[in-house]
Amino acid sequence: MISGFHHLTAITKDAEKNKIFYTDILGLRLVKQTVNQDNLTDPHLFYGDYKGTPGTILTFFELPRVGQRHEEDSYIHEVLLKIPQGSLPFWRNRLTAGVVRLIGNDEASCTFLDPDDMKISLVEMPEMIAPDQATRHSDVPAEYQIIGIQGIHYTVSDLEKTEAFFRDVLGMKVTNHIAHPIPFPDEESRLIQSTSLKPTRLGKGAIDHIAYSVPERKVLDLILDKAKDSQITVEKIIDRGYFQSLYLREPSGLRIEIATEHPGFTLDEPLEKLGESFALPDFLETKRKAIEDTILNRKE
Repeated sequence: MISGFHHLTAITKDAEKNKIFYTDILGLRLVKQTVNQDNLTDPHLFYGDYKGTPGTILTFFELPRVGQRHEEDSYIHEVLLKIPQGSLPFWRNRLTAGVVRLIGNDEASCTFLDPDDMKISLVEMPEMIAPDQATRHSDVPAEYQIIGIQGIHYTVSDLEKTEAFFRDVLGMKVTNHIAHPIPFPDEESRLIQSTSLKPTRLGKGAIDHIAYSVPERKVLDLILDKAKDSQITVEKIIDRGYFQSLYLREPSGLRIEIATEHPGFTLDEPLEKLGESFALPDFLETKRKAIEDTILNRKE
């Protein structure tokens, strides 16, 4: 049922530093500047490949007053991004030249923290970004560009029930505590048993949720039925404009989103202009002035 990753959503304290890091250093394209649809006072930034393809998207809510995160019982704590085979030397040099400290380094990957201390690993894979998906604004050559999300690491309070959720509700293959989408076995959601009984608290650099991709709405409805049969908490099913989404709470309490691949980010901006304006889907246009006034005033 799941066709792969769709996006992750995390929390940044400073949108401008976030933009510089993801567009200038990592070479991703800012494909959408919009608002957090669940809190119309917070900006929401989307980065990805040139087309904003599902599976390449990293998104951030800006919360300037957010505190430190506390990772204890259940949390999402690392994203792995695919880079082409042989490109690690380029990325090691680029990151260290950009004053990004590596916290892990081996033959196939390197690990570092973004400006909000979110943990990222670049992992070599035997593939390369498609020419029409390569970003054009960056000095990162296409043959070295980030391809998309390869993996997510979770720590969960109930490993057995969370594995059952990925297998029985999302239809993924689970082997050795790793869930793989059937169409893309190289993509992994690694599940780790928590050793803490204390509650986790979201904060700066925390990953709020992970979104998995489905090709169309009818698959979303099928997963909804399976979630109800398995007594999984359903938060909501909603049209986000750029995609339709189902929000679930897996058994350890983490938020999981299932999102459709279409219509995508060209819904309200042409491909060549993605991310250049403050965009809102049609159903929020009547609130544009209030939303823009709030966000612009916050930046002053």
